[in-house]
Amino acid sequence: MDANLRAAAARIRGTVSEMPSLAIVLGSGFRTILDGWKVEARFPFADLPGFFAPATPGHEQAAILLASAEGCRAVFISGRMHFYEGHSMATVTLPIQVLAHCGVQAIVLTNAAGGIRQSWQVGDLVCLSDHINFMGNNPLRGQSWTGNSGGLANLCGLYSERLNSCLERNGRKHGFTMRRGVYVGVSGPSFETPAEIRMFERWGGDLVGMSAVPESIVARQCGLEVARLSYIANLAAGRAKSEIKHREVLEELRRSGKRLAQFFLDFCLEAGFSDKSSRSSVN
Repeated sequence: MDANLRAAAARIRGTVSEMPSLAIVLGSGFRTILDGWKVEARFPFADLPGFFAPATPGHEQAAILLASAEGCRAVFISGRMHFYEGHSMATVTLPIQVLAHCGVQAIVLTNAAGGIRQSWQVGDLVCLSDHINFMGNNPLRGQSWTGNSGGLANLCGLYSERLNSCLERNGRKHGFTMRRGVYVGVSGPSFETPAEIRMFERWGGDLVGMSAVPESIVARQCGLEVARLSYIANLAAGRAKSEIKHREVLEELRRSGKRLAQFFLDFCLEAGFSDKSSRSSVN
């Protein structure tokens, strides 16, 4: 994996002389965030050592993209490799390691999730205050880590209050209902049972999903400032009268595409990720 990390990072650095300081991972349905951004460089997963093209609907044509818009620059991971596809944790988190190696300093991870808390509604956005790792594995297991923190990762305060507050302000400005909550990460690929959802609720979980927990842990170990934004795309098992369907998860996000794109652009500007503080150029 170290060889793939070095090779993928070298491929990107050979094209981009200076990386933006912000990375954004586009989860299920979040590709509309790219609307209005000019893509300066594209690195398909299929062309990067150790990367695989995801099979999950909504994550096809996965790539690392460098883009700019209205004075902001950011690197996007469009598409995600999932643990439930049979990949190792090291593979799933390789994009995060590569971008950290290239000089990224902060990351916002996005994903669609199921709502556990019964007072929440489909369409709400949730900034994570914490998570529960119920995936049965940890991405740091067996790894020789040399990140900024070194040794065992301290996950207290994993999710940045600065970035969360900025996300909340700009989300409300664009008409989204913003929440704070605890995310339960599960391995998938099946949706949870109603009994599992009741258990997660007793544990203090507010929403549930099958991604991003490994990436958050690795991002912290690499010394990045981390934020997570989840979209309540469906109510969790036992909370809704109808069956959960993945295509409906994607459709819910597409309906909010334009507002979501402008929300993220305003977030980038307010959080200080403009071209004055983060510049990149393509060779």
